[in-house]
Amino acid sequence: MKRTFIAVMTLGLLCAGLAVAQSPDEEYLKAMQISDKCQKVQALEAYLAKYAGQGTTNEHWAYAYYCLTPCASKNAAKAAEYGEKALGMAGIDSATKLQLIIAIPQLYYSAGQAAKGDAGARKLIDFGKSYSDAKTAAQLQAGGYVMIGQFAEKSGDFGAAAENYITAYGILKDPSISKQLNGLANTLYKGGKYAEAEQVFRQFYAADKGPESAALLGQTLYKQNKTVEALAIYREGYAKKRTASLAQNIAIILNSQVKTDPSKTAEAIDANIEAALLNAAQQKNFLGQAQNLFVGQDKELASSYGKIEEHSKAIEEFTKTYNSKIEGKSEDDLSDADKRILKQLEANIEAEKQAIEKIQAGQKGVLDKFNARVAQVRQRLGK
Repeated sequence: MKRTFIAVMTLGLLCAGLAVAQSPDEEYLKAMQISDKCQKVQALEAYLAKYAGQGTTNEHWAYAYYCLTPCASKNAAKAAEYGEKALGMAGIDSATKLQLIIAIPQLYYSAGQAAKGDAGARKLIDFGKSYSDAKTAAQLQAGGYVMIGQFAEKSGDFGAAAENYITAYGILKDPSISKQLNGLANTLYKGGKYAEAEQVFRQFYAADKGPESAALLGQTLYKQNKTVEALAIYREGYAKKRTASLAQNIAIILNSQVKTDPSKTAEAIDANIEAALLNAAQQKNFLGQAQNLFVGQDKELASSYGKIEEHSKAIEEFTKTYNSKIEGKSEDDLSDADKRILKQLEANIEAEKQAIEKIQAGQKGVLDKFNARVAQVRQRLGK
């Protein structure tokens, strides 16, 4: 009886031991079910430390998800290396392969390993070249060049940064890439590196010849007081695409030039109207500038605003005198002399009002012409 009991106990302990033991597949699945990202990474690392190289079913997935699972405390260089190991193993599907190819250079860059980051980005570019979908292919290639550019900019190699951003923009005309170039421009401007900025954006404009590159090169030239060339570049870009920023920059330069060269007035008027119609937030300012220039061409009309002010002041003075004469008095209190004076003041006030109305009638004719000019420009812009 005693022996039977011992045998039963031994069998029970053996079964309990078997229940605790887990297969590699079970350990992998348990790791993947952890909701905390960093704990999941730790569990996958423990799995690989135990089973790497043993040909387990999920080894390639463990490498892949160690690489792809976000965790701030994760070793970025090791994650990139694990990603590369996953890519070199069979069984990784195309969607995960794409994620790995994108993630690996970013991880190397975050680890400060520029050479490996650049190599990973070039693999992404090459992968994009072979991708079947044209749009995705362009996005992948441009993304690789942007990665290289970003790290080059961070390292202070502005020439390499510009070269890669420009190449990326040539592949994919995406606003996010032009934003990178704008950021590079601001970095150079803050450092007072205008000549360097000019060299960079001349290269961009030569390759692109579009409104984005025109805006950047024109701005760089303007900051160096090369306004004539800046205006020419802005106009070239604007001729290809009428953008709000280019219209605004053209108007600003012409507003400055017209002060010393009145022959540019008509050109400046149209430029301000176009800037107003394309820049909703600045419409009032630009239309006001255009109207002032238009009115200023008519010397008599320009002086009429001062004349209206003079007549208005006269009305104000006559009215004050009139009120002082009748203040506190009834009709019976007024003498004949007072009545004659009041009658003359009323006539004076009416004469001044008529003078203002006459001037305003003349102004209206000119302003009607200005509004017709605005309508013409609006029609040309299709606004």
